[in-house]
Amino acid sequence: MGLCAVLLESPSAAAATESDPSFLHGAGQVVAGLLLEFPKTVLEGTLDGPPVVGTVMGALAGVVRATQKTAAGFLEMGTEFNPWGRKRRRR
Repeated sequence: MGLCAVLLESPSAAAATESDPSFLHGAGQVVAGLLLEFPKTVLEGTLDGPPVVGTVMGALAGVVRATQKTAAGFLEMGTEFNPWGRKRRRR
């Protein structure tokens, strides 16, 4: 079952990593990192692990994942921020 999920998810993950960075995608990552990643990871840890240990591990992993996703979003926004409005040349 898990292998099927990985195989189904891998093309979309590969396409997401090869796409051009955009300001809106970075903003979406920041919002998802700040609002959604921590509760999602805590819930995953609670459901997948032992009652107390799973929740604690989910909380620790949630802090790390939320920080990582938020930082990645800010970096992507920073690479695409263009304060003077100049057009870049696309290859």
